[in-house]
Amino acid sequence: MAMCWMYSSATRPNEMNAMKLLIGYGNTMRQDDGIGWLIADHLAPQYDDTDVTVIQAHQLMPEIASSMADADRVIFVDASIEGVAGEIQVQQLQPAVELGDAHALTPSQILRLTEYLYGQCPTTYLVTITGAWFDLGDTLSEAVEAAVPQAVSAIQSLLAD
Repeated sequence: MAMCWMYSSATRPNEMNAMKLLIGYGNTMRQDDGIGWLIADHLAPQYDDTDVTVIQAHQLMPEIASSMADADRVIFVDASIEGVAGEIQVQQLQPAVELGDAHALTPSQILRLTEYLYGQCPTTYLVTITGAWFDLGDTLSEAVEAAVPQAVSAIQSLLAD
């Protein structure tokens, strides 16, 4: 069963009116794979009482499309296996051409689903940190841990624009 946590200000009457959405995802029990979730957890308190909603998920589920439909900007944060450990990549996404398997959706596929179901296509970014360790455990590699401040700064810049 996939778990998904959504953080938003308790004083905001309708979290679906959020203008920006931060989605950190990954498996927190697979070392560096959990970096998206951990960064979202780190940033969530900063965005209480703001127009940013923070979601943490173990995997991307179709239900995220409904939250994306009300956002002007969406930022996904995840680990990557591509590149040198600790490397940070920021890319703007376009909707995928095809949806694929609903149990293994990518951010581009969720964007496509949002466009298809809701007629909305918010500006969407994917921020990745290349991991080194993906075995069972909850310890981050030194390279990923060292990259966290730069990744957080990049995400904050994307949310501030």
